Amino acid sequence: MVVPHPKSQHWPMTRVLGVRSATAALIIMLSACGAPATAPVTLELGELNDSGVSGSVTMTAIDDERTRVDVNVDPAGHASMPAHIHPGSCTDLVPQPKYGLENVVDGESSTEIQASLADLLSGGQALNIHMSNEQMDVYSACVDLS
Repeated sequence: MVVPHPKSQHWPMTRVLGVRSATAALIIMLSACGAPATAPVTLELGELNDSGVSGSVTMTAIDDERTRVDVNVDPAGHASMPAHIHPGSCTDLVPQPKYGLENVVDGESSTEIQASLADLLSGGQALNIHMSNEQMDVYSACVDLS
């Protein structure tokens, strides 16, 4: 009777298991790379200058360098309102914006910006909405990002 070498008997199964393990590891690594580790952050906007504008901003990490900023407000009759992220706070806003956002049209805006969610929430910045394109010096709503 011929007894096969032990290695030759188990080699095909070992190879299959090794390929399956490597494939599973690759799938796990790829799925982890594509998903941001941080949950979206929603902040309530405070009404300014009796504008009637109220709502929220939701910031979602796209990756380590980009964030989607979604504004959803009751526009209180304001059809199109410019929005920006400025250095400072709602009570002491630096006039020059750091990040421009899409205008809030009919209460909604969505913008992808080149900044991490962690950077946006590290303090010292505020998101404000202007009353209109004609009234850029009047703010309708604001929230400190922190």
